[in-house]
Amino acid sequence: MPQVVLLTDFGNRDYFVGVMKGVITGVNPVARIIDLTHSISRQSVPEAAFVLWASRRSFPDDAVFVCVVDPGVGSERKIICGEIDGQLFIAPDNGLLDFVVADGRSSRFFEVSNKSFFRQEVSTTFHGRDIFAPVAGHISRGTRLTEFGESFKYLSVRPFHLPLVDGVNVGRIVYQDVFGNVVTNLDWHDSLTGGKAVLKIGKKTIKRFFKTYSESKGNDLVGIKGSTGLLEVAINQGDAAKALKSRIALKLTLKKN
Repeated sequence: MPQVVLLTDFGNRDYFVGVMKGVITGVNPVARIIDLTHSISRQSVPEAAFVLWASRRSFPDDAVFVCVVDPGVGSERKIICGEIDGQLFIAPDNGLLDFVVADGRSSRFFEVSNKSFFRQEVSTTFHGRDIFAPVAGHISRGTRLTEFGESFKYLSVRPFHLPLVDGVNVGRIVYQDVFGNVVTNLDWHDSLTGGKAVLKIGKKTIKRFFKTYSESKGNDLVGIKGSTGLLEVAINQGDAAKALKSRIALKLTLKKN
């Protein structure tokens, strides 16, 4: 049985995650469910898109990702299921899959519209329980994606992580982790450690770049090679996000001499 991987902004205080698991195992009693995270910032689709991209290659090729960060629940937005490089995804059509699609080699998508796979009564405010969860249960049992609805054309998206070039690179912040490390959408390159690059975020200027946190001393903001291969900004044993007063999508520039 493939792993069913849950990604939501529900948190752990309420019953939302638990009942989704109950519905999934009601359809497939032997489903193997993994909680990727339920701590996405409320309704932050870009944050969820990054977390999915950063995580999905750590799971088996046949994993089923159930992604419920859905500010448009109950509206005309579509729910889609798709296959990207062999892995399966269920998500609202709101950009949550953009980073994975941009990075994938092959993909196909279908609109989730066949109500025979939904719960009998569908709430307008909890599609995670009434649509996403039962569909995930059926997919984990081997139901073909074509059973859920018509073929869906996913609009093409540009790669979100950008290779470094000589001159000026323009990027954005895509994530902030619990340690206060700030992730950019610029690829790391070892040439950054040569002391010939300047990163500007807001009013802050960063001129030192390292491969590990321990190389940095004091409370200075520094560039770091993150675990995803992207350029991050950090403070050794400090909170870079707070120091930068940063937010997701904040613009930044990196100049390489």
